[in-house]
Amino acid sequence: MMRAVVLVRGTLRGMGRESECEMLAMRETGADGEPPVFSLSSVITVAPDLPDGEYTVEFEGQTVRAKREGGLWLPQEHGFAKAA
Repeated sequence: MMRAVVLVRGTLRGMGRESECEMLAMRETGADGEPPVFSLSSVITVAPDLPDGEYTVEFEGQTVRAKREGGLWLPQEHGFAKAA
């Protein structure tokens, strides 16, 4: 298994808003050709005027939860699922 921190671009939605964003995530790939698995994510670039609250980010067929609190994006360890 190979692990790498990668920059991913996605669409952040929540609190009645939508914005393109960038986040850092840990990507794990196996040697058997299965799709990569993402974990440990943190939003790093997004529209600056978003309110605190709960969001989702969709990228590369994945969906992850994101949370903004006190104007800061909190790192998320779990919550990845295949996008429907």
